[in-house]
Amino acid sequence: MDPPSLSTLLPKLPFLLKTALYHSLSLSSTASKWDLRTELTIKLIRQYLCSPTPAPISKQQAMSLKDPGIKGKMWISKVVLPKPEEEGAREALVDAIDGLKEGKGSYPVPKIGNVEAEWTGWRKGVGKDAPRPELSEEEHYMNLMKEVESDVTILYFHGGAY
Repeated sequence: MDPPSLSTLLPKLPFLLKTALYHSLSLSSTASKWDLRTELTIKLIRQYLCSPTPAPISKQQAMSLKDPGIKGKMWISKVVLPKPEEEGAREALVDAIDGLKEGKGSYPVPKIGNVEAEWTGWRKGVGKDAPRPELSEEEHYMNLMKEVESDVTILYFHGGAY
């Protein structure tokens, strides 16, 4: 365990010991439903999240912006789909919104931009902390496709506005 993690957990040691003791003696309300590891994990997370003095929003946001990078048992192939030259897709979107709109509301018409995406797949035979191979994005995609065992594709939109 690295020193920052140790310094974070050390002040919580009495709480963790009390939780473990109560669980072991079946005195906690969740002892019959959770194993010890689950109870310690959930109660420790609650201790940090339910702090009487919440952290400033900027600090909370900064914690959520840490990117662990690409590693481990995943093939990730990044791709950028260029925006179309013609405006047909945008016009179809505006027509669909206007057709469903009730009243005289207005909205900003979005600009068409490039679409950034990732192909993601299982990477066999590597550890959870294995670094991403130094390959081109096309080679990452080809390796990903070599390991595909199913025809299922999941389209997943996350974050931001689309």
